[in-house]
Amino acid sequence: MAENQVDLEALVAALDAQRKAKGLSWRQVAKEGAVSPSTLTRMQQGKLPDVNTFGALVQWLRIPAERFMLKGQQVHRKSPNPVAVASTLLRGKREISPQAAKALEELVQAAFKLAKELK
Repeated sequence: MAENQVDLEALVAALDAQRKAKGLSWRQVAKEGAVSPSTLTRMQQGKLPDVNTFGALVQWLRIPAERFMLKGQQVHRKSPNPVAVASTLLRGKREISPQAAKALEELVQAAFKLAKELK
């Protein structure tokens, strides 16, 4: 059975993208995400969050937790999940409606899926 693991680099990249899109400091992200600032620092240093912290952060990002999960052989991948990062950037844009952001997110997912199939 394949083991699932959090894609920490993608999660931190998504948090950073949302932070920048909203013009927030890391302390403000911690406050809005209901986690401690030291937790975010530890995550940036490579420490995995506990399940409650992970849940709070993906809820703050408004991105499904599954986007930050690696399965089996993907666990050793080093680069962040580009779909999760793109999704965060789209959701952080105030000039894009939630419906438009969702449609663009689905388009990005479809493009990456097709690219993977053509590989």
